[in-house]
Formats: sequence, structure tokens, C-alpha cells
Amino acid sequence: MLLAMERFAKLALNALNAVLQTPIQITDLETPPDPKLGDFGFPCFKLAKEFRKSPPQVALQIVADLNAKGVVPASLSVAAVGPYVNFTTSPIEARRVLLQDFLAGTGSGQYGKLAEKTRGKWVLEYSSPNVAKPLNIYHLRPTALGAALDRIGRYRGYDVVSINHLGDWGKQYGMLTVAFRLFNKTVESDLGMMDLVDLYVKVNKEVENNPALEDEAREAFLKLEQGDPAITALWKKCVDVSMREFDRSYKRLSVKFDHVWGESFYKNQLQPLLQELRQRGLLVESEGAWVVPVTNRDGKEIPPCIMQKKDGATIYATRDVAAAIYRYNQFHFDRMTYIVGGEQKLHFEQVFGVLRKMGLEWEVRCEHVPSGLYRFKDLKMSTRKGNFVTLEEVLSLAKERVEQLMTERAKDPSKPEGTGTVVNEATAEAVAIGAVVFHDLHTDPVRDVEFDVERVVDFEGETGPYLQYAHTRCLSILRKARETDQLPGELSFSPTAADRLEKAEELALIKTLGQFPLHLERTLSFAKASQLASYLIDVTKAFNAFYRECRVLGEAPELTHGRLMLVEATRRILNQGLTLLGIPLPERM
Repeated sequence: MLLAMERFAKLALNALNAVLQTPIQITDLETPPDPKLGDFGFPCFKLAKEFRKSPPQVALQIVADLNAKGVVPASLSVAAVGPYVNFTTSPIEARRVLLQDFLAGTGSGQYGKLAEKTRGKWVLEYSSPNVAKPLNIYHLRPTALGAALDRIGRYRGYDVVSINHLGDWGKQYGMLTVAFRLFNKTVESDLGMMDLVDLYVKVNKEVENNPALEDEAREAFLKLEQGDPAITALWKKCVDVSMREFDRSYKRLSVKFDHVWGESFYKNQLQPLLQELRQRGLLVESEGAWVVPVTNRDGKEIPPCIMQKKDGATIYATRDVAAAIYRYNQFHFDRMTYIVGGEQKLHFEQVFGVLRKMGLEWEVRCEHVPSGLYRFKDLKMSTRKGNFVTLEEVLSLAKERVEQLMTERAKDPSKPEGTGTVVNEATAEAVAIGAVVFHDLHTDPVRDVEFDVERVVDFEGETGPYLQYAHTRCLSILRKARETDQLPGELSFSPTAADRLEKAEELALIKTLGQFPLHLERTLSFAKASQLASYLIDVTKAFNAFYRECRVLGEAPELTHGRLMLVEATRRILNQGLTLLGIPLPERM
């Protein structure tokens, strides 16, 4: 069953499709920047060529056609605003129907939720760190975005399969084999993650003076692919050490996966894949290596995809092709999304090109969602040279600054929380995690992130702490209402109380809250959590405007009831939205 604002959006969509020749989707509707302009806006830029008119003229024409056909329902009004066709929901419908939807059921986590596994199968690959290297800060980008899409997809009815595709195969493990020999380490050695990093950095320095070691590393990896037991034991040691560290960080971020399958998972499928490519005449020899000539989806030729190096070893493209085929055979997915750094754009074009050349029609269901990098002034991150910033370091830095800020606020009598109490460590951890994760997700994933801890943990800006604080303010109001007997028992929907909400700030907040399911859909459609993150900023701004202009407690009982309904509705939307993004929710700040 669609919720009220979705129903209103569907009504607007149906009306538009009744007069347009080009069908549009619900994700084509936008939210006007000013609530006074309407609740849904349809941009007419793409129709200018079809109508042979300017976008504002197209908007006027569409509104005229809508009115002439009488397809706009009574619950909506329509107007042309520049190049947009804007729809506005009637205040009575918005107040009564939306608030009733918000308060349906008990607790949080229900508004906008669709029945489990009622939509397509969606395979999500995200995080994908390299074994024997710590989770660096740039791993947060694919990890946070993937986990958010994972949660939102399940919440909106998709049958999601999440996969952490570890980089646990390749020449670097040959390099570590050489490092173990050079620096007298064995399977029995007591090693942690940073010990492995140190070995990797040291062996690369040795290679600069002795290039023959690189040939030894290639040979070692080839032996690993062939199942050499001694090298396999060293490789497994690296994997075990790494997984302990990864799991600790994932737990801190509340990230889980359905499957943790590294590149090695597909090793037994590589030779059959190469054999099939040879039999079908798709492999071409090039300087001793075997490649598949490919094009991108626009038909443009791109560099061929190397499938087997001249020494007989495979590369990660070989394993990605095998992995894609395995996943389709296993899950018959409707959509498979790789959330991987933008520098891998060509790689995925090549992989998709091989799948397409093999005649696999489902290749069109695969997509690469690129993520940008983190920038720390002039610091360049490179594990090979030993110069990198770990995720744990960044989280600890954020937590330290949060503790300082919260201590200052606790001592400030002008602040609501200025009680002089000692800062709670669990709260500081929650705020720090929320600050770093939200800063990442609020940025469009294709853009690079400039990390400035002062801006990230700011309680006043468009940040995670800003949203967390709004949520705690809702909790505080509701607690006080119960303590003063202005909220007896469970808060229930009252149509007469809803009708008392007549101020502009009240109606604006109600309608903003109602947009929640639509922004979830936009988030999934574009695979950008920044859609939801920006929406939650809008919710918080609308709530703060309401809070400034509308006293909640101490008013006439019906008005207080109505405004408490609005506070509880806000709490639920912030609670669910932030939870879906992976933002912890402390009860007090």
C-alpha cells in the first residue's frame, strides 16, 4: 500500500502521463526548493525539443493540457513555475492523511517500508579492501555508500545480496612471500596488520635495488595459483590477520555482508573461463599475453581486456569476469552494482565488454557506481610507499575532537545541555561515527571529499551531529511532555488535533516529512545516498523552523497534541533515515 505522499506523487505522475507522449517515472519528479512553489515539480527541459518550445512555454502548455483534460484530482493543484510543472497537495489532505500515516503502528522503522523481497534481486558489491593492508580512509567511500544502499534497498522491498569482494589474490601476495623469506618470517610468526604493511613496504624498497625480486614475486604468485602448499599457508596467514582487523572496523561501523568472497573464491573457475574464451575465438595473443578486444557500451573501442599474462597468471579482470558469471548463475540478479573507486572506470568497461562479447544478455544489468577520493591537503595515500591514513585513525581523530566539543558544551550554561556533566564515551563514539559517515554520504559519491575534522564534527552546520542533535531534541520534548502529563500514554493520531496545525511552518514540516519514501526511491534509482542525506538536512531545517515559531508544550490541549504528533513524526523520520544511512542515534548529546 502506498503512503499518502507517494499516492499524491502517483496522482501527479498519472496526470502528466495522460497528456505526455514520452512516459515519465516517479523519480523524474523533483522537490521544489521553496515549499511555497509546490510539493512536486516536473522539469520540462528534456521536452523542449519534442514540443519545439522553450522549457517555460512547455510548462505552460502541459498545464493547459492537464486542465483541458481534467486529469488533475481535487487533492492536487497545478501551476507552471518557470520551466517546471508544480503540483501542490491540499493542506487538509496533507495534515490529516500524512500525520495518520506517520503515526501508524508503534515505534519507528515503518514509514515508507515495503514488504520484504517484493521487488527484484539486487547484488551489491562494496567495500572490497585488499588483504594485508588496513582499511584506509578511502575505503569508507564504497563501504558507507554500499551499506546505505544495502539497508535502503531491503527497506524498500528489494531482495538484496551484499558481497565484500576482497582483494586477496594477485602478485602482491607473491611480494609478501618474498618478504617472508627476506625478513625471516614464517606462518608461526606473531604478526598483526601493521606488521604485514611493514613487510610489504620493506620488500618494495628492496625491489628498487634488486629488480630480480619482482620476478621472484611473479613466480611465487604463479605457484600460489597452482596450489603450492607452503605459499598457500603464507597467503592464508595474511588473510586471517586481515579479516580480524577488517571485522573490528566493520563492527564499529555496523556494517555486515551476506558473503565475503575474495578474488580467490573464483580461482577454480578461471581456467574453464579461459578455455571457453579460446574455444569461442575471443582470445587474441598480444606480446605474449592473451587479451579480449572490447568496446564500451557506446560502441567505442577501448584498450583490450587482459585475461592472462605472458607468464600464465591471471589478473583481477579475469577474476571479475568469472565472478560476474558466477553471481548471475547463482542469483539471477535483476541488477548488480559495483561500488568501486572512479579510477576503475576503464576496468569495468573492459569487464562489461568481455561479458557482452560472450553474448551474455544480462550484462546490461551490471553497473559501476564510481566513488571519489579523500583529500588531506598535500598528503598522498599509497600503501606501497607506506604513506597512508587508516580509517581507524580518522575515526579516533573525530572522536577526540567530539569529546572536546561536548566537554565545552557541557560547561556552557547557555547551552541546553550545559549541565557540567562528564562526557559519555559511548555518546562521543556515536557522534564521531555519525559525523564521519554522514560527511562522506552527504557528498555526491563521484566527487572527492575534502576532510576537515572541524567542519565534519560541527554541531551547527549541515553535518551528522546537527541531525543527531535534532533527533535528541525531539526525544527531549517528548520526555518533558510525559513528565508534565501533557502526553499521557501512547501518542495517537487525532484528526481534530491535526486540524489545529495551521501555521506555515507546521504545514511545511508535514509536507517535507511526507517526501521521505520518494527520496528513498531517488536514492536507489541514482545509487547515491547523498539524495537521502540532503533530504534529512531539509527535514532538520524544517523542524528547527517549526520549533522556533511554534511552542509545543503549554498550549491548549488539542494544539499541544497536534504539535506533539508532529514532533513524534519528525523523530520517526530522522530515526529511520539516519539508521538507514548507518548513523548512530544517541539519546542525549
